[in-house]
Amino acid sequence: MEELLGLRSKQDVLAFLRSTGFDVARAARATFTGDEPVGTLLVGSVAEGYQTASSDIDILFVSYTSRVNLRSGGHLVISSGQSSETLTYASGVEINTEVVCWEDYSSLADKLDQVAGATARGGGLTKLPMLDKYTLRYLHRLRTGLVLDGADVVDQFRADFHVGSLPLYLSVKNLVLAREALEDARSAPHETAGLVEYSCRNVLEYCLLAFAAALGFTSQSRRFVMNWIDGLNDDDPHLPALVELRDRFLSNHALAPEQKAHLIAGASASFEVVRSALREDRVRRRVIDRIFESIPYAY
Repeated sequence: MEELLGLRSKQDVLAFLRSTGFDVARAARATFTGDEPVGTLLVGSVAEGYQTASSDIDILFVSYTSRVNLRSGGHLVISSGQSSETLTYASGVEINTEVVCWEDYSSLADKLDQVAGATARGGGLTKLPMLDKYTLRYLHRLRTGLVLDGADVVDQFRADFHVGSLPLYLSVKNLVLAREALEDARSAPHETAGLVEYSCRNVLEYCLLAFAAALGFTSQSRRFVMNWIDGLNDDDPHLPALVELRDRFLSNHALAPEQKAHLIAGASASFEVVRSALREDRVRRRVIDRIFESIPYAY
C-alpha cells in the first residue's frame, strides 16, 4: 500500500490507522480487561523508517497488568518469546500487535538492573546474560518505538528495563559472540565443506551488530542494519569500516581448503578493528577488558 511510504510522524500513523478502521485506543481496550493503563508504541519497519509499500504495521502494547487480564478477541495469537502477538487485517493492511505484561519479563528487569549497576560502578561485570532474539527485539522496540499513547507507562517500562544501557550491552555481547565464532573458525577442519566459511560469516555478522550497537543502533535485524548503514552520511567517520564489514559479510562464499586461512585472517582482522573501535569508549573499555580476562557466560 503506497500510503505506508509517507508515514513519518505520530499524527501520520494514527490518521492512517484510523483510515483502515483500526483505532489504537479501542484495540488496547479490546486487548486488556480492567483499568490498568496501557502504553502503546509503533515499532518495526514503519517506526524505523524502512517501510515499503508491502510492509505491515507493528504495534507494541505494554502494561503492568497480569496476563490473566488479556483477551484475544478471537484473533490468531502467536507466542513470541515471553510476549504474544495478535494478527489482524484492516483494509488489506496486516497489523501485528505485540503484548508485553510486566510479569512476562520481570526476571529480565532484574538481570538488566544488575548489569547496569555493575557497569555504573566501574565495570565490575561478572556475568553476562545471553538474551534470546525475541527478548532483544522487545528491548529494542521498547527503546526506539514511537509512542502513540500512554507515555507515562512507556517511560516507566523504559526505566525498569534500563533500555538506555542496551547499546552497551549489545556491543559487548556481540563482541563476545564474535570472539567465540572466531575460535570456532580457527579450530574448524579446512577439509569440511562450508564450516570455516560459516564460522567466519558469524564473526562478521556479530562484529557488524556490535559496531552498530556501539554507535546507538540496537536492532538485531540484518535487514535493518543494512538499511541503517546505507542511511549514514558520507562524512560519517565510521562509514568506511562499516561498509568493509558489510561487504565482507555479504561476499562470504565457499572456498577451497587452501584459501580458508586467508578468510580466517580477514575475519580476525575485522574482529580486532571492531574491538579497538569499541574500546574507544571508557566504560566499554573497562567492561571488555574485564570480560576477556575471565567471565562465566550465562546462556
